[in-house]
Amino acid sequence: MSSISDQFTEEEIREADTTTSVDEVSLKSNAVSEFIDTKLERGRQDQMVQQQKARLREFEAFVYWIDQAHVCMIDDGHVVEFNDFLKHSDRYLTITGMHGGGPAELNVSDVTRHNILSTLVTFYKFLEEEKGVVSNNPAQQALRSFPEDEFDLTPPDRPRIEMDEMREFLDWLDTPFERAVILTLLKTGVRIGELINIDLRCVHLGDGTGNTHPLYQSLLDQYDVDLISEVRSKPDTMFVYTKFNQKSEIQEEVRKRGNKRKDEQGSVIPIDDELKTALLEYLLSRKPALEHDRRGTAIPLFTNVTNRGTLDRLTYNAVQTQFGEKGTADGVLAEYGWYEKGAPTEENVFMHYFRHYFTDNHKHNHGVYRGWMPAGVIAYIRGDVDKSATVGSERRESTARENTYSHADWRNYRLNIEQPYLDNVYKFGLYDQTVPRQEPQGVANR
Repeated sequence: MSSISDQFTEEEIREADTTTSVDEVSLKSNAVSEFIDTKLERGRQDQMVQQQKARLREFEAFVYWIDQAHVCMIDDGHVVEFNDFLKHSDRYLTITGMHGGGPAELNVSDVTRHNILSTLVTFYKFLEEEKGVVSNNPAQQALRSFPEDEFDLTPPDRPRIEMDEMREFLDWLDTPFERAVILTLLKTGVRIGELINIDLRCVHLGDGTGNTHPLYQSLLDQYDVDLISEVRSKPDTMFVYTKFNQKSEIQEEVRKRGNKRKDEQGSVIPIDDELKTALLEYLLSRKPALEHDRRGTAIPLFTNVTNRGTLDRLTYNAVQTQFGEKGTADGVLAEYGWYEKGAPTEENVFMHYFRHYFTDNHKHNHGVYRGWMPAGVIAYIRGDVDKSATVGSERRESTARENTYSHADWRNYRLNIEQPYLDNVYKFGLYDQTVPRQEPQGVANR
């Protein structure tokens, strides 16, 4: 099957964007493929890259359809026309529906339309700045030419869920696995990819006296797991790895999802008594591996839902299947009535919603929770840059992360992160009695 680039002669491609006579014909002939291959080689998330590929192929088909033009022959006017096409047409040219059967319906929000044009900006930046085969960025020129009200980029409202409603949902969940997953998201604000990348060695569940809980220690012993240094001396904490790309190797395991955190050191997150109880409940109910042949490799905290006596890591697709979102009408969220396929974004609860729930409800005078955490603590827990430490274009020296790591004995961690987190994190009252955690040490004289 021939591509659109096959419709052009080598001389036409060579002369495209004629500011130079040394363009690489092979690169310009396969500009989209070159861009996509480069993204994948650099470890970008496969799902995101495939989305970019679909958008670029749609644009490639569009400029050929209206003007028989190659993507390296266009100007900003083509991008403006493409924007009009996205606004007013009923069907895509090349993007098909989930089950095939012809072009998909074209009905995108302003945010999605802006994101599609931003993909074009990135594509032409690659061709111009990295490869030097075009002399300008027509997508950037077009995007800058639009009036300010061309795109409404205001995030859609999210469902407002009161604290007692969230507690009822948590209480309704059928299994310790579901409760532990949702409660981890609610208490830490981690992304799904970060959740599934947490290993047993990154979690230290204590016995309340400064040692490891005997049940958890027996699990560590069973799998020959040694706690990592970040949590070894800090009972009731979990470590979330710093940012890394999909297909990175962590402890002899190639990870299928990356971590998108903006920090460069990872975060040690306190575990309160409620989450600690949920995690122990889940681990005690998890089916043990029939055979353990993974000594020396990472053992996941959350294993795949089916878990037929294996230690297979929970996958992103398994989370979507179990909880139901993005194209499936089944799953926990749909069953509870919080997700409906095809409903507006502002009416649905996605798994990513729980990250926003943690953030929004711990801000001062914000959300449905009456307590609040310092902004620097929220940023540290989420793995974000601490925006509260920014004044104009200058960053103050004293940020939550800098304070946390300024002493090897971690006293500052307890003072600046652990204590304010535990004092202010919301509670749902799920258990009549929780497994107690050790109180932070070394903060009595603050």
